[in-house]
Amino acid sequence: MRTAPILAFAVLVFLSACRHEQSSARKENNPAGLEINTQANPELDFENLRLYPVMADAAFRERHAAAANYKNLKEAIHNHRFRITEKKPFGRFEDPGAVNTLTVQNKSEDIVFLMAGDVLQGGKQDRVIAQDMVVPPRTITDIAVFCVEPHRWQARGEAEQNPDDPRQQEQNRHIYAFTGYYNVAANDIRRSATHSKNQQEVWDKVGKLTAIHKAETATGTYAALEQSESFTKTRGRYLQFFADKFDDTENVVGLVAVTGGQVIGADIFAHPALFKKQYKALIHSYITDAITIGEPVRIQESEVEQYGKKLWQKFKAEEGFEASRFEFQGLMVHFADL
Repeated sequence: MRTAPILAFAVLVFLSACRHEQSSARKENNPAGLEINTQANPELDFENLRLYPVMADAAFRERHAAAANYKNLKEAIHNHRFRITEKKPFGRFEDPGAVNTLTVQNKSEDIVFLMAGDVLQGGKQDRVIAQDMVVPPRTITDIAVFCVEPHRWQARGEAEQNPDDPRQQEQNRHIYAFTGYYNVAANDIRRSATHSKNQQEVWDKVGKLTAIHKAETATGTYAALEQSESFTKTRGRYLQFFADKFDDTENVVGLVAVTGGQVIGADIFAHPALFKKQYKALIHSYITDAITIGEPVRIQESEVEQYGKKLWQKFKAEEGFEASRFEFQGLMVHFADL
């Protein structure tokens, strides 16, 4: 049974949505059907992190209804008919660029959304996805990635016998696959993967982050954060507070995140259902930032409003801004401003 504060928050968002849906059409800066609730809400404010919900009106939700049924990577990776592997032929690379490319095989009937920033575990190195992608059913394609585990280049459990042995080939089909999912990377790493597209920069930022939290390991993997007792304990407090905040909302499609006096990012999705799925992983990114570089929130509502105006300019622009707008079949699926 949900607590009273969560119910109160759901009611507050609903009432705010009613007011905002009536006025959004009159606000020239906003894209059709979207609005940021810029009023600070104690139910979305914890230690060094505050969230502002991005809400969609009924018309927007109807236009993007197809996205409600998309699976995300966290769901898909446990389906045996969906596989992400090292670029063929299973780790025996002839193309140096294969390190930054993985093969996606979707033999399921699901449409799968892969988000830039999703961290995959397995293969010959853990990777972070570098581009948004929608993978339709019965599709085989490639996707751009960057390594977030610089000191490993061997699949866990990789066999060293005769590579022409059919039994070993079958074993390698499994060990070169990515079978683990590790949430969404911190925003600094997401930014490097999507904008700078520089492998060394990604490694440097992974190394810096894990060093801050005393989470270095032999392979240097980003997922070594799990080895830091102080980090995981602090993260646990944030997750307990934030994890289910949007479970009972029907019109929230994104968030703007703030620490100290600055906005640290915004993510907007096509539909509330897709947002709810991805939020569970995405909040890890913002919590990691709040723990690593965060300060008590002191931003003013007027500053959030000013940010919102600039955000909508980026949202509507075709190019010229360091923001990512991903569309599929003519509709916006995900927009990120990092």
